[in-house]
Parts: sequence; structure tokens; C-alpha cells
Amino acid sequence: MAQPIILQLQELASSSKHDIADLLRKALIVATKLRLDDFKVWIGAELNGYKDANSIPDYRIIYGDVRVQNPYRGLIPLEMPPELRKTLSVVRVFESVSKIQELASVDGGEAICYYLPPKQENAVMQAQGDYPMRPVRIVSASTLLATLQAVRTRILEWALQLEEQGVLGHGLSFSEQERSAAMSNNIRIENFQGVLGNVSGGTVSQTNSLTVQSSNFESLAKYLEQQGVKTDEVKQLEVAIASDSRPESSSKLGPKVSAWVGKMMVRAASGGWDIGVAAAGGLLTSAIAKFYGLP
Repeated sequence: MAQPIILQLQELASSSKHDIADLLRKALIVATKLRLDDFKVWIGAELNGYKDANSIPDYRIIYGDVRVQNPYRGLIPLEMPPELRKTLSVVRVFESVSKIQELASVDGGEAICYYLPPKQENAVMQAQGDYPMRPVRIVSASTLLATLQAVRTRILEWALQLEEQGVLGHGLSFSEQERSAAMSNNIRIENFQGVLGNVSGGTVSQTNSLTVQSSNFESLAKYLEQQGVKTDEVKQLEVAIASDSRPESSSKLGPKVSAWVGKMMVRAASGGWDIGVAAAGGLLTSAIAKFYGLP
């Protein structure tokens, strides 16, 4: 006889060896069969990403180290009052669980860069004076992965509580008695660790993350396209990189790559690229330097 689906769910949730997205999809089957709409909405948001800041659960609010992108020296500290630093360091993780897993595993688990919301970014750059540099929050891979462990814990707690209520399921079916027990006031998503708030599914709100891998042009291309660089412009960069010798530092890129960066900054200055000129220079130089494996 097949193991009851609730026990299967407990087994999947109790081990990090099992894929988090597979765990959530099985939990979605259970929530749908038991007619638990609040759980369905929460699971959908974890699978697809959260679409607005108000829907972010507490375990998806983490903190990063605030830096700025210097076009010549890479990421450097930014001097600011402690209270402002604390405010800017807050990162709300919108991405789906699969995207979180992908981000945290790039380059063997390097730190990830999260850009500030537009209003905060503009304020910080204006405060820097004549030579503004784009601010980012540096988040460790382990901190990001902790959000996945929180999801596992909630599903495990839910599955254990369902078992306590006599809800096990046979195959993929539940009896009316089991549905009634599951829908009781004792088993609700907000009863688990931390209040989840107004959780809602939908399309993911994109958070740009610097995830370029050394010598991997595909990762560089993907990152640049996320920033609004056109496909034909990315192809032009690929040709330029192939033509130039590998630079010794990010401040001395090859002539063809430098010309490409200059062309992109002109596009930014003319309004053809939805990003400021100073930010464009730092963004492109940092991404290309990371591709070359430069500090």
C-alpha cells in the first residue's frame, strides 16, 4: 500500500536533500485537495515569487551590507549614518524558491548583490555629489538559503499538525471528515512561525542581482539583459571581448570593450537606456570585471 501523502510530505520537508520546488508542488496538491485556500495562495507565491513588498513574509526580510559600485575599484564601503545604513540594508526577497536556489549556488555560493528600490537609489546617489556611484546590498548565500529552510519548516509543521488531526490521505484522496478537520480553525497558515501577512501569488517582481560567473559569457549576457541591454548590444559585447586581450584590471579594459561601454553610456545619457550615466558605468564595468575574474 502506498504511503499516505501527508507522511510523504513530512519526509520531503524533513530533509534538505529533496528539491524545495518539488516539496511545494506536493504541498499544493494537498492544499488543493483539502480546499485550504490560504495555503494554496502562500504556496503559489513561494513557487512563482511575490509581486509586492506588502506580501513578503517575515522570513524573506533579510539584511545586506551596503556598498557602492566604483567603476575602477569594484564594490567599496559607503560612509553614512548608522540609522540610514540600517534602513538601506533591509532586503525583501521577492524571487521564487527556484530562483533563490539558483542565486545562492552561483559561483559556489558567493555573495549576491541586491540593488536598492529606485527612490532609495536615487536619494543615495544624489547625496554623493558630483561623482555618484550605484549602491547595492551584499547578501551572503547562506542568508539567502535560510529563507528556503524557513519554507521547509512551515510545511513540516503543517504536515505534522494535519497528522495530529487525523488527516493523512489515501493515495491522492481525502475523506470529507479529513477535509473538515483540515479546515478547522486549529490549522491555519498564520499559526506557524511568524505572521505571513497578506500573502498573494502572482508574477515575480524582478530584483536585479549581480550573478555573473567568471569566463561564462552566458551568465554575463543574462545579467545585462536583465538590466535592459538589448540582445544585439550583448552580441556586440561578445564580439568585442573575443577581439580584445584579457585586461589586467577593471580600470584598463581592452579598446573594443571600452568602446562598447562608452557607446552604452552615450545611450544612457540620451535617455535610450533607463538608467543614469554614472550608474551605467559602474554597472557595466563591475559586470565585465566579474566575467574576467578581476577584483
